[in-house]
Amino acid sequence: MKNQSFSQKFLLIVSLCFSFNIFAGDNTQLFRAIENNNRSAVTKYLEQGISPNVFSRHGYTPLMMAIRNESLPMAELFLEAGADAKIRNKYDETAIMLASYHGQTEIVKKLYVHGAAIDHAGWNPLLYAATNGHDETINLLLTMGADINAAADNGTTALMMAVRGHHPKTVQLLLDEGADPDAQNKAGDTALDWALKRNHQALAKLLKEHSQNE
Repeated sequence: MKNQSFSQKFLLIVSLCFSFNIFAGDNTQLFRAIENNNRSAVTKYLEQGISPNVFSRHGYTPLMMAIRNESLPMAELFLEAGADAKIRNKYDETAIMLASYHGQTEIVKKLYVHGAAIDHAGWNPLLYAATNGHDETINLLLTMGADINAAADNGTTALMMAVRGHHPKTVQLLLDEGADPDAQNKAGDTALDWALKRNHQALAKLLKEHSQNE
């Protein structure tokens, strides 16, 4: 380095420090690039060797962040770079659960092709999609084999979440596809009980029409 000018030495040291931060776990720049939808910068970080499965300080992977930003191209970029679609964040959520919650049907398709699970114990993609009334995503998940009556750890079903969110079309869709209106959660409540507690009279009437207990 003795033949280099001071400015050249300084730039080299800065570059080395920057690279060290990237590989030592400081992924701030990567996640900032994702938030800004800066595909070229993200590509550069991946080419430098940063893993597509690192976690942000908030507990999300780059793939999850791309999904939260509703960017299919960015999500595809991380999947092509080897992002693991089965990883869970600190809230025990997978990427496909987040995509379902946001109604990103095309990303759900991509994640499924890359091995994302749709039927598993606990909260699952179908419950997440029903929470916000994303019917297109629900239809896709059912086509892919999701169990319409699968329940979370506390017994909550997709039908209950659709009622909770007051999504009449989603409630009708789930009932038409075979959702059990008489299923009870661990508190002993059914979807009808949730409708009555929230004074959703139209939903309550619909659920009574499909109930075997009425």
